[in-house]
Amino acid sequence: MIKRLNLPIFVAGCVCLTGSVFAQLAGDYPVDLSSIKLPVFNGVVLEETVSATSFELTMVQGLTSSKLTGTGSISATDFVADDTLVVNFEGSMSFSAGTVKAGSIVRLTGAKATLGRDVTGTGTYSDEENGDLDVTVTKVIGAFGFKSLTVDLESDEIEGLIAKGKLSVSGYLTDTPRVKGTVRVDYGEEEFGPFSFPADNLITPEIALVNLVTSSKNKITGTATGTFGDYDEVPFSLRGTRNARTGISVITLTGTGAGKRVSATLNLDENGEITGTNNALNVLGYKLKF
Repeated sequence: MIKRLNLPIFVAGCVCLTGSVFAQLAGDYPVDLSSIKLPVFNGVVLEETVSATSFELTMVQGLTSSKLTGTGSISATDFVADDTLVVNFEGSMSFSAGTVKAGSIVRLTGAKATLGRDVTGTGTYSDEENGDLDVTVTKVIGAFGFKSLTVDLESDEIEGLIAKGKLSVSGYLTDTPRVKGTVRVDYGEEEFGPFSFPADNLITPEIALVNLVTSSKNKITGTATGTFGDYDEVPFSLRGTRNARTGISVITLTGTGAGKRVSATLNLDENGEITGTNNALNVLGYKLKF
């Protein structure tokens, strides 16, 4: 009888001691993300000459957008379309690209600079019988696609390679508008850059977890905010679960309002410090695992 009475008491005591090894998250916790450096392209200028065509683009990067965009201008002087046609033109351009970060290298995937619909100009058509004739250029259609475009965060440089492609130049004889035509112009591969990437465009994300409470059922509630450089602060909705056996708490953050596409998953130890390798942050078009 003595043994049968002591056994349940001994087991209950062990369970109690084991369950109290790890502390619960309660209070405020600034998340240490100092190891993460994110390049911000917003306002970065790309400027280059390709096949006698010059363009300048100012890049735009939204806090919640999955792509970089950009606007700018293109111009050409004495652009040789073929043996008979030389033109001058100018107008707008747009830029688009995705971002993939791997270590200190950021690849701008699918990068493309596209001529706008407002590109027009003038030119000269050389005819053996009639000499040089004035031309009105009504449109120039095309895009410069990149085989590669990368940013090296250690050297602070942007560079790449523009793939070969075509431009289409359309117009008419200025004095004889009914005489119209289109010339397709081939251009070869071109090196692009290197350009300087501003070192102060690297930011470290900041996330603050506030008023965390862990319930008796190991559910975690609270609030959180994220700061990403000069962008507006992002308020997060927060939910979490604590593993009583390991003491690891998994916090899931989802941006609200204008920041609703910003998200993070954080694995925190009992002191609120990041642990493991299953952490994630989605912001500025980056999908980071750390």
